[in-house]
Amino acid sequence: MDSPDLLEIVQGLVDEAGLLLVDLSVRNTGRKYMIRLLVDRPGRVTVMECAGLSRELQDTMDQNLLFSGWDYRLEVSSPGVGRPLSGEVDWIRSVGRRLSVRLEGEDFVDWLEDYGSGLLKFSDGREISAESIVSAVEVLEQGPSGDQGSAND
Repeated sequence: MDSPDLLEIVQGLVDEAGLLLVDLSVRNTGRKYMIRLLVDRPGRVTVMECAGLSRELQDTMDQNLLFSGWDYRLEVSSPGVGRPLSGEVDWIRSVGRRLSVRLEGEDFVDWLEDYGSGLLKFSDGREISAESIVSAVEVLEQGPSGDQGSAND
């Protein structure tokens, strides 16, 4: 198996589907390979998009004889709330979402309105360089009790 070939195939199919590749991992679990893709896009990826991409990828892998003679399990899903955000793909896919952001000496929660050229723009008017962010995660919208839920709570 040649991993660059797999990455090239995956990236092409993800791009064709209008999605962003957040992560690709391949693990040999003994008798099987576990191939896991995390994909997303601004506005959220749907279950149907993940299922369609999974079918397309499996067909393409079979045609190209990737993992020929090996059993493998393919999993295509979205990253979900609470996953740390750090790279450009994370900022692009998070536009329109509520983020909890930690800077040196300051924490805040706000809606990410735009991202471009390394600059994040929030609904309160802040413009912050992606390099200055210590950590960030997506948080759930404010619930009826006023609590803010997140995957880290």
